Amino acid sequence: MILYGMMLGMGCSTQRNTPGTRAYHELTTRYNIYYNAEKAYNEILENQSEDFTEDYTTLLPFYPASPMQEKKIDGGPFDPVVEKTSRAIREHSISTKPRRDPSQPQTQAFRQWLRQEEFNPFIHNAWLLLGKAHLQNGDYDTALAAFMQIKQLFNQDKELITETEIWLLRTYTELGREYDAENMLYALQSKIIPTRLNDLYTETYAARLIHKKEYDAAIPWLKKTIDRERNFRQKKRLQYLLGQIYALHGKKTTAWQAFEDVKGLSTPAEFNRQASLAQLALRDKPNPTIKSDPLANELSSDSTLLTDPKQTHHFQDYYQAYLKRSSYDAAVTDSVPRPSPHPETTSPKSAQPPSVIHRPKTMEELKVQLEQKTAEALQQNQQTTTNKSREKLLKEREKERKEKIRQREKELRERQRKREATIKQREQQREKQIRRQQRQ
Repeated sequence: MILYGMMLGMGCSTQRNTPGTRAYHELTTRYNIYYNAEKAYNEILENQSEDFTEDYTTLLPFYPASPMQEKKIDGGPFDPVVEKTSRAIREHSISTKPRRDPSQPQTQAFRQWLRQEEFNPFIHNAWLLLGKAHLQNGDYDTALAAFMQIKQLFNQDKELITETEIWLLRTYTELGREYDAENMLYALQSKIIPTRLNDLYTETYAARLIHKKEYDAAIPWLKKTIDRERNFRQKKRLQYLLGQIYALHGKKTTAWQAFEDVKGLSTPAEFNRQASLAQLALRDKPNPTIKSDPLANELSSDSTLLTDPKQTHHFQDYYQAYLKRSSYDAAVTDSVPRPSPHPETTSPKSAQPPSVIHRPKTMEELKVQLEQKTAEALQQNQQTTTNKSREKLLKEREKERKEKIRQREKELRERQRKREATIKQREQQREKQIRRQQRQ
């Protein structure tokens, strides 16, 4: 039995390229390693979406992930996926050329197949998942290198190249490389996108337009993305984002309806509450002849809004939105009540505006006020200087990053040149050997 296992291992070595070894490594890659890696990728992605803390004071990010700061070391939550896919490539990649059969006709298709550098028919999936995992980790340079390697190794697979270019568009956008992103977008728009990749392209293009703040152009693509999104939580996030974009452009009616689409029985309570708050902020000043406010009643009916200390900020958001559309003076909004353990005794209407706004009268008070303004101006000036230094540092880091990428691309080109030279030399040697055999 041990001898049989050793013979099987030697027979299925990646140093041999036969129909049997190709089938064995394809099967092992597909069902042993890639299956577990893809499952881990989807689980981590879903957990990341559920654990993400939203900031409703600004436009929601298109993808539920925190913006990555400058990283010194690669790595992140998707490291298990990186490890599995790297192992698949390391152990099951077949780069050895198959032996030629002199009796087999040398057709154009066979010669084209022989020129490829990778002969495991499934390994390209591991490469693509590796690049996606690096991208989700925020290791954009490493992801870029993986995607560029796919374009070199599998340049004959047009559909795979198109899918890789869509992921490259997202990577360039995340890196802030606008010129490269526009070039990649132009290349994608000049070809026919396969039906299988339509959803991915629509999502990536919508995110690209929102990143560029071209909101009018992004709206139809965002709607398509929402219709085709399978993840329920992400679907509700994007619906809320659509409402925010409408509100940003002053389209209150469509924004109201977008926020209304967010709400539902299956929608997380957080999204239901925030959608109601957004709708409340959109409404005009209440009519004094109307005694009840259905939307305010809907919010006040949520008992946790007033009794749970963890919901304090939600109550304050509601109260600020209510005052924004009320007839009170703007000075009232500076005084936000705290939740009470007795919600029946606490009401937003109980707050009264101050009758008189205090103004300094004496010279001493004027002097104190002037000193305060001077201190604020100095602090603002220091903050501006700090921001400029930070921008300079970021530009220098961006320059270093681009230089590293150029060096990597140069190394890849040199490696490709050496491989082509080696392949050409091997082909010449094989042709000489075939000629010798024919002469004999």
